[in-house]
Amino acid sequence: MVPLHPDDRRIAEQAWAGAIEHDGFDVEYRIRRASDGAYRWFSTRANPIRDEDGAVVEWIGTSTDIDEVRNLQGRQGVLVAELQHRTRNLIGVVRQMAQKTARASANLDDFRERFGDRLDALARVQGLLSRLNEHDRVTFDELIDTELAAHGIEAGADSRVTVDGPSGIRLRSTTVQTLAMALHELATNAVKYGALGQPKAALAIRWRIEAAGTDAPGEQPWLHIDWRETGVAMLASSAPLKDGGQGRELIERALPYQLAARTTYVLENDGVHCTIAMPVSATNEPAERDYG
Repeated sequence: MVPLHPDDRRIAEQAWAGAIEHDGFDVEYRIRRASDGAYRWFSTRANPIRDEDGAVVEWIGTSTDIDEVRNLQGRQGVLVAELQHRTRNLIGVVRQMAQKTARASANLDDFRERFGDRLDALARVQGLLSRLNEHDRVTFDELIDTELAAHGIEAGADSRVTVDGPSGIRLRSTTVQTLAMALHELATNAVKYGALGQPKAALAIRWRIEAAGTDAPGEQPWLHIDWRETGVAMLASSAPLKDGGQGRELIERALPYQLAARTTYVLENDGVHCTIAMPVSATNEPAERDYG
């Protein structure tokens, strides 16, 4: 049996046929490994040794196993393509975010503050995504902890804030950015006008996962998030909560459209009550989270 891969035989034959004319031989092809029949990539190079009359008397060369190098090059190509895709998406998100922030801003200083906060939130998400390898996922509790920490709140340490749900719920990478921005808008409004800005108010963030095949449509499990603010004194300064601004638009329009989510946003007498239900990664085996 010929050890060369069938797809590589022609290129090898052409290289050998032109070796004399080109005064050398340089080709990459796959060779079948006798021990298990697997094909591995090799780089074969050879140069002729000639006598005084210029006739070829022998060939000297090397054949090097480059299978791992080829695999790494292939993976690098995939990563570069993914980076280009994410960069294009990120530019689109920033452009859209700038346009919406500009429409909602009273003046340039207001725009600068709002846009800066949203860029910071986007940067935090990118920081989480950049630490992942191709098999990892950002988890929901990681996303919540990161957003709360950005507002100076440590989950489990602030008596006004209850954070309760299973840990390790893996989010689909395509959903993380939009969900994170929605959570950022909820947290920002809570700091400025709601539960995180009033000492007698409270915020409870609870979530659960619903296995695929129950009430959740589709084949993926669903994450159910409940954001509830209570004890908020609805003062005149809380007026922006009535329409919710960009945060409400993200929750009621962007999440259902982009993530196939089901959402509600209700301004109750003592604070905002928001629910989000969305499909998550099918590889979820969450453990219970305990803040002691």
